[in-house]
Amino acid sequence: MYYVYILKWDIKYYIWYTNDLEKRFAEHIGWLTPTTKKMWTLYIIWYFIKKTKTEAIKLERMIKKNGHIDHWINHETFVQYGGCSSVG
Repeated sequence: MYYVYILKWDIKYYIWYTNDLEKRFAEHIGWLTPTTKKMWTLYIIWYFIKKTKTEAIKLERMIKKNGHIDHWINHETFVQYGGCSSVG
């Protein structure tokens, strides 16, 4: 199982995929990822579950290419993440 997730920082979004959502978020808030290292207050707010890595990559690219994050975060199949607090 893979997750396509959306992180929010200030007014910006970060979209990626992983097969371990909890571990990946811990890496983000622990400043272990170069892309989000500069983001002091970071929230994981939505994710979508896919069966395969290929499906996750396809959805992640579609979201990034489309650029309309509001459409995706309001989509009925996205799940709002419960433990969304971060340091900062």
